[in-house]
Amino acid sequence: MDRGGRGERYGPQRPGHQPGDGLIRRLSRYVAGSYPPKAYVPYAVLWALGGAAVCAIADVRIDGWLPDVGTLVSALTLLVNLLMMRAIDDIRDLDYDRTHNPDRPLARGVVGVRDLGVMIAAGTVLVLALNAWRWPVLCVLAAQLGYAFALLWADQRLRWPAGDALLVGFVVSFPVQLLINAFLYAGVLHSTGLAPSWSGAVGIVVSALAFLHLEFGRKTTRQPRPGERTYSQALGAPATAALAVGAALASVVLLLVTTARDDAPYWPVWLVVLPLALPALGARRFWADRQPRWPYASAAMFLLGTFATYQLVSILQEVASA
Repeated sequence: MDRGGRGERYGPQRPGHQPGDGLIRRLSRYVAGSYPPKAYVPYAVLWALGGAAVCAIADVRIDGWLPDVGTLVSALTLLVNLLMMRAIDDIRDLDYDRTHNPDRPLARGVVGVRDLGVMIAAGTVLVLALNAWRWPVLCVLAAQLGYAFALLWADQRLRWPAGDALLVGFVVSFPVQLLINAFLYAGVLHSTGLAPSWSGAVGIVVSALAFLHLEFGRKTTRQPRPGERTYSQALGAPATAALAVGAALASVVLLLVTTARDDAPYWPVWLVVLPLALPALGARRFWADRQPRWPYASAAMFLLGTFATYQLVSILQEVASA
């Protein structure tokens, strides 16, 4: 993500605009191009369900957990939240995208940075209002949004981290992922009336490790495209692929170790092993078949399948403990 050599971002020339475009229409076209609902709605819903469920599974005090009204609020919040995170990423990557991804909505002028700023501000008010009745959840959500806004400020004002410092960018951005998972765990705690525990917090890490499989997998390639920035350039393709596989395996092992206790319905947890077939398939294609890139579909389906499996395990534990 090369953000060097910034040009003027707020000038009047917006070749992607059409006569008569209003803010709502511009933002609608942005959403269609950068945040297609058919992909992000299932992703947000599964993340909300699975991210909450895995924390309930890991928490030694909870034998099973079912979605409730709070889960619906969390899913709606996450859907809007991810749209705002997408917009923040697009603003940070604007100079790079103008050169290497000119078809993206912001880069081609479908919307302006000010338009996205309005959307982010409105989205912030909306998600905070949605969660106002759950003040501990609200606090975690506010911390996550505040951190994301601080990253945007550092990028726009300090030009840090540099776009080509991909590993530094990953390190400073990863807490956003952890805080989103913490927001989902806070929702579980609110619905169960429990205080936070270290065992439940393990679920935050488990979910984040599953995400890391997708993060490293989608940026693993032996043949980067012109201008493409991947972890493979810094770590090497084999090492990046190994990190992708290791993250998936670690997420499963950590959950199995955490839930290995005699006082809870343990057997359904073994179902979380099943999605590991997808990283194994990706590894075979990348190493044995010598494909130039890690197959994105298998990495994405692992994450979605893992979220779905977490929820299934939680339901089965609820039934077994009834």
